[in-house]
Amino acid sequence: MNLCEHPQGASRKAPSDEELAALAHFRSALRKFLAFSEQAAAEHGVTMQWYQALLVVRTFRKGAHISVGELAEQLMIRDHSAAELVSRLVQAKLVRRKTDPTDRRRSLVIITAAGNRRLSELAAAHLKQMRETKSGFLTLFRAPEY
Repeated sequence: MNLCEHPQGASRKAPSDEELAALAHFRSALRKFLAFSEQAAAEHGVTMQWYQALLVVRTFRKGAHISVGELAEQLMIRDHSAAELVSRLVQAKLVRRKTDPTDRRRSLVIITAAGNRRLSELAAAHLKQMRETKSGFLTLFRAPEY
């Protein structure tokens, strides 16, 4: 089912003006956060996609190694795009590749100490920004459900 479709027979009332305003505010706040994220990443010498990849590599299954294919799934990109991304991260010494000992055809991605440092710096900046704007995000979801 498409996210915009309703199950047959389901009746929903139209969103209220307050709910529409909350959605508009949420989209605006999200765009502002993404713009912040892009700028913060650039200030730390990486792209936003690099930051997102480092975050996924570091946190996937509580730090278990992630394959290039799994990284592609997590970032919602194609396998070959993930492979190119990993190659750029390897060149920047933020991650390294390791052959999967259980399947030598697979390449595992491991964050390096330099990658951990860069991720830590960026995550701290993102968490600070989120904490500063937290109340704005929380109030968006106080509208009654329908």
